[in-house]
Amino acid sequence: MKLLSVLLFILFSVNANAIAVSSLFEAADPDTHSAEIVIENNDGKDMFINLEMAKVEYVDGKKVVTKLSKDNLQDWTFSISPSQLVLSPGEKKTIRMINKCLPDKCEYNSDQVYAVDITPVPYSEGKVSSVAVAFGYRVYFMDPAKKPNLNYSIKRLNDNKFKFSNHSNTMLNAVLNVCSKEFSSDCIYQYKLLSGATKEFKLPEKVRNKAHIKFNVINANEEVNEEVSI
Repeated sequence: MKLLSVLLFILFSVNANAIAVSSLFEAADPDTHSAEIVIENNDGKDMFINLEMAKVEYVDGKKVVTKLSKDNLQDWTFSISPSQLVLSPGEKKTIRMINKCLPDKCEYNSDQVYAVDITPVPYSEGKVSSVAVAFGYRVYFMDPAKKPNLNYSIKRLNDNKFKFSNHSNTMLNAVLNVCSKEFSSDCIYQYKLLSGATKEFKLPEKVRNKAHIKFNVINANEEVNEEVSI
């Protein structure tokens, strides 16, 4: 397994009182256009897991989230299986996310990004609680652009912040490594930015007084790995 994949798992494997989710971001396999996540019930009671889908894109620099509904169902290629489930205490289940593109339409010019909102609700005697809703997560699924067309900038604003603009046709990840010896989640910082987005980020305290900071800018399948110094 590639180092970046390991680091992504360390940073994005998350836990809550009710459920645990193996990852908050998954890039699709280029051959199957699919990916998987694992959901585990960490609570002491049965949980109904509600799953909702949405398409995510940036239009003129603004994030637009379009939820799946009966009105736009026919236009969607993205799906998940299963679409809902009940987990017993300690039980794990795999959710498969897939973008069912036609063979002649799978080579996208830009990323296809979808979100799956995962919401656990206590479940007892075959009934879903109408009042108790546990904390949930949003998992992002991305079917990457076939050929990355890079156009981005990383600019330091002051000692504490930098600005990352991604005008490429694909998501980029600016990785800052401040590890002194071994890799760990405490010294690897990742700043993911979807295509079309611009955002300001806070710098970690360890590098705020440094004259130069080095990032590695990487795309989803690691075909691109550029070093940028600010």
